[in-house]
Amino acid sequence: MARSTLLALTGAAGLALATAVLAPAARAELRALAPPNGAVVAASPVTLIGSGAAAGIDVTVNGKPFSGAKQSGKAFLATIDLVPGENVVHVRSGDESVRLAFTYTAKNPPATAFRYHPPVAEGDCKSCHPQGVGRTFPVSEAKLCNSCHDPKTGGKYLHGPLGTGQCSICHDPHGSGNPMYLVMNSRALCVQCHAQSRSQSHIEKSGDKNCPECHDPHSSAKQYLLH
Repeated sequence: MARSTLLALTGAAGLALATAVLAPAARAELRALAPPNGAVVAASPVTLIGSGAAAGIDVTVNGKPFSGAKQSGKAFLATIDLVPGENVVHVRSGDESVRLAFTYTAKNPPATAFRYHPPVAEGDCKSCHPQGVGRTFPVSEAKLCNSCHDPKTGGKYLHGPLGTGQCSICHDPHGSGNPMYLVMNSRALCVQCHAQSRSQSHIEKSGDKNCPECHDPHSSAKQYLLH
């Protein structure tokens, strides 16, 4: 609708229409944190971890109501028994809903099958959320992660995310199907930030190597984080 048309509208109807046209769309908050939609899992039951539940939670599994979901603030958990093959989970909270599909294969699961980060697998949420799940953000990521992991900050040159203490830019704290709990495969992850036109040329000249083969993703004594 043209701006001049909006300005010509008067009264309550005009104000309501102008507001509807100009107001930004609300951002959806309801989402699954782990396992992600489309994940292949090798064990059942699976613990669905999510956030953004502004109201109560309604869950259906393969078309049947599920009554075991737990909610803490906007976070929610649901320990769900899966059947072999594809399983469809619908989660609804207020006006928002998400559809998730998980493939359960216990025999010969692929290397990319989802794995929980050990504290999550052990149900030890408080080790990362000392103030309560879904109520407060954890203590600074670097301090939290370094309580279990080697800080990896010994090199002269630090990778940007590590230098700012933001481990979760690259690693998923709940779980992943990628090595080292990366949020996506290493090549795709690196080019999220290193997307300059020369980056693709550099990758091609390298013989299509994965970036960590030459560059340390944490820190290095050498420029460009070379090994």
